[in-house]
Amino acid sequence: MAASVGTACSGPCTERNGLSGLRTKREFVKRYLSLILLSVGVVALPVITHICIISSCRISTSSMSEALHKGDYVLVSKWRFRKRLLNRNDIVLLKSPLMQDRRNAPLLLSRCIALPGDTVIVRDDGYTVNGEEYPRSPTTLQTYAITEGISVRFLAILEELGIPHREISDGSSGLCLRLTRFEEYRIREELSPGMNASFVRSASSAYAIVVPLRGVSYHITESLLSAGREAIIQETGGMAVFRNDNLYIKDRRISTISFSQDYYWLLSDNIDEGIDSRHLGLIPRSHIIGKVQLRWYSSPSSGNVRPSE
Repeated sequence: MAASVGTACSGPCTERNGLSGLRTKREFVKRYLSLILLSVGVVALPVITHICIISSCRISTSSMSEALHKGDYVLVSKWRFRKRLLNRNDIVLLKSPLMQDRRNAPLLLSRCIALPGDTVIVRDDGYTVNGEEYPRSPTTLQTYAITEGISVRFLAILEELGIPHREISDGSSGLCLRLTRFEEYRIREELSPGMNASFVRSASSAYAIVVPLRGVSYHITESLLSAGREAIIQETGGMAVFRNDNLYIKDRRISTISFSQDYYWLLSDNIDEGIDSRHLGLIPRSHIIGKVQLRWYSSPSSGNVRPSE
């Protein structure tokens, strides 16, 4: 009887034990997978947030003084920028669009002054954007002419003040060289009134440029080639060739060009230190990382804009 009973019970008992063990294994696998997914999420969420949504940056130049200072920490919104266009007066974080900076583009901070479709007028003494005046930076290089009669004294003053001899050449009536406005001021302080009259800044022609709007065709002008040179090179995949203020692609002269993305004109608040459209030209939307939303920490300490560690 006992043997008989034992034989009868062995089948169902073994089956129940097997099912119980299988459920235990499944629960273990589920918990293990959940733990893995949780760990991946904990690691990935900050990375995704930093890349796609928002990041913290430390400011290490004075390009945006007095709005933002060296050592300040700001939050840069990338998600809102992807969803919406920039507004005039927004402060933005951008990558340099210059071809020479392609491999390791520096991060820059500047203010959006002109939007796609706006007109920027560039003059010898500054800029006008939609009727608003912006002075030219004192560190902008310009060409000056010096008559022969004061050239010896002039070169001696350059040596005394430690001003470099930039692109000195013989002009029609004397020397020509490149100086900044601040250097001009220092030199004039050392010259007599009579000598100052023989030290002349070469006036440059004013020009106006319309900041390109995506999908719109623009006539090739001297001003567009000047401010949009880097943009045109990238828009044409590096095939653009510039000769005598004309644009050629595959040896064919091009009279109009259409841009595949929106462009902006940026100017820094501190024109002495800022690097912006005066140096970089038109700024493509693809090189703007995001908008500065707020300053979350302010410090007197300093150092270019870079992601905080």
